[in-house]
This record gives sequence, structure tokens and C-alpha cells, in this order.
Amino acid sequence: MEKYETIKFNKSDLIFKSGEDSEDYFYIIKKGKVISYNNFYEKYKYYNKEGNIIGLISSIINEPYFSTIEAVEDTEVIKIDNILNINNKDLIDKICRYLYFILETWLSKYYIILAKNKVDLYNKDDILIMSNIYKNNGFIDAGYKMCNEYIKLFPENKDVNKVKELLKNMKAEEEPKHIEGNVYRFKKGYCLYTEINTGNHIYIIKSGKVGIYSILNSKQTVRIIYSDNYIINGYKPTLEYTPLMTTAIVLSDAVIEIIDKEELLDNFELSKTLIKMTSMKINNAVLKIKAINTNDIKSKLIIILYSIIKIETLFNKKESIYLDYKIYDIKNMLNIDADLNDISNELKHIKHIKLNDTDNSIEISNTIKYIEEYKNYIR
Repeated sequence: MEKYETIKFNKSDLIFKSGEDSEDYFYIIKKGKVISYNNFYEKYKYYNKEGNIIGLISSIINEPYFSTIEAVEDTEVIKIDNILNINNKDLIDKICRYLYFILETWLSKYYIILAKNKVDLYNKDDILIMSNIYKNNGFIDAGYKMCNEYIKLFPENKDVNKVKELLKNMKAEEEPKHIEGNVYRFKKGYCLYTEINTGNHIYIIKSGKVGIYSILNSKQTVRIIYSDNYIINGYKPTLEYTPLMTTAIVLSDAVIEIIDKEELLDNFELSKTLIKMTSMKINNAVLKIKAINTNDIKSKLIIILYSIIKIETLFNKKESIYLDYKIYDIKNMLNIDADLNDISNELKHIKHIKLNDTDNSIEISNTIKYIEEYKNYIR
């Protein structure tokens, strides 16, 4: 760390301010303590001390800071410029672990707000309900794998015979075809892992799309949909909130490489891709919370669509996008107490949005103009 610049802040100094444009550097605290706070989830104030990282996420994705960070005592930090220049495996590992902790923290806050019954944060829905939801939404393999895994994990449970009966009415999707090395071709509808039995791999999408879902409020809620170049961490989350456990489903025929964490860390380019992507996912989770805590439905929709567009354009700067998210998905993501027609009507009054009334699909006609026009909503 000796080669990096050390900067001193006095007690009460603002190190980063919420809403301000980000810089391309971040800090590791060498000595002292800082507090992080915001105006969209005021219950959450977090103290960072020696060894903690601050200012990283916004510096990577070039988005405004979403929290203010203030020194609560005289503090020294190590300044690190441009993460793309880092080739230290230990530092990259530290950054990856930090980002996943922050991601799970903000996702847990999101689910705390989203859950109608707070017990659901600690206990999954009945397996029959969950499997039927996926089955009825056309994700047969997810329902099948849930039932199959449940029978193996809990063979003595009272409801296991009902689960076996449900299993008889479902069929597993065709297994993936091996291409070369750790690369496989997956059919649309294949379930990579479920929220009752997570995977233990990293999935790199070469082509195709994968949706990440969980059952909450007895509804199928989409967390995020990934496409080419995205990396999925299939490992079990650290925090004990059950909605953090997810089901991953292939939404279109896909080519996916499967590796483990150590292989990822040994590859600096892949690691940096994961860091960039995880930072955008954290921003996505924060924007979901901002959207939920906004009173006006139109504003909620503007913010959530902004968050989706930023994910969609992270690796591919497309001018227009047909979203894989339907109006039903948007409603469940925000838990909006309005019918689909009301939401549809609100969407029609947002610039650069086009709706297909036949299948409720959403098109962003100009992503650049959308981001420019609505950026102030997310500050």
C-alpha cells in the first residue's frame, strides 16, 4: 500500500456527498472512522473504520454518490486511482468481498421494505406454493428442481407425499450440451439453481439471457435479468434473509461457462468485470429502494426503468432496448398497489417509453435521451 497517496481528513469533514458526481478514485481507511448516511433510507447509518473501503461503487460506474460519507474523527485514507489499473489479487479479493457484502446489505433493505409479512424474510413460502408459482408462470424446470431437491433434503417432512404428487405433473428440462472446456449450451427454460438449494459456481454468460427470481409475498419477483457478458455468482449469500436466495432460469437458449471463485480471482480481467457488474447491481438495489420510497407512481416507474437501463447498457451501449421485464414484473418489483392498466397508462406518459398492448412488453426508444432526461430523479 506504500505506493499509494495518503490523504488526511479532519473530524466532521465531508469526504463524499450524496448526489454529487463521482470521481474516478476511491479510498481505503488507514486510520480513523467515518459514517455513511443518506436521505432515502434514513434508518441506515453505517460506520466504516480502518481497512474499510469508501467511495468505490460510484467511482467504478460513474454514477452520483448515493450516500454522504463524513469523518467522525480525524481520519487518514489511502487513495486508489482507477480500479482498472489494479493487478493485486489480494486487493481484488478484498474489493470483491466488500462489494458482495454491500450488495447483500442493500438487497436486504429492499426486501425488508418489499415484504408484506416480515416473517417471509426468514422463512420461505410453502414448497408447494413456490413450485406451483414457477410452474404456472411457465418455468417448469424450476418447479421440478424445487420439488426434487425438497424431497432429497427433507424426506421425513409431512408434506413430502404432496410434493411427490406435484412432481409427477412436471418434467425436467433437457440437460445442457457440452461444447468445450467448461462451456455448455443451455435450452430455454433450464433452471441453473433454485432458492432452496443454491449453486456453488460462477456462471459467465457468453450468449443468451438468464433471469434471477425469488418468491416473495407469494409472487414471483424478478431481481434482475442478465444477458451477454454478465457474470452470475451462484454461491450462497452470507446474510440470512431468505429472499437473498434466488432461482436462476435460462430465458433464451444460452451458452454459459461455469467456473469456481478461485478461477475467477486468478483472472484479473474477469475479476474486474465482476467488480464493475456488482457495483452496478448495488446501484440497482439502491434505486429500487428509492423508487419504492417515492410517493408518485410515475416517479417510481422512471427510477426503476432507469435502473434497468443502466444494467442493460453496462456492456452493450444499445440506443433502443426491448425489455424482458413485463409490466407485471415491474409491479411486483415495486409492490405497487395499482392494477396493470393504471401502471400501463402511467408508462405511456413517460418520454422515450413505448408499450406493446398485446403482450405488455416495454421498449426504451432512446436509452441515451432517457438517461439524460431522468438522471436528476436518481440523485
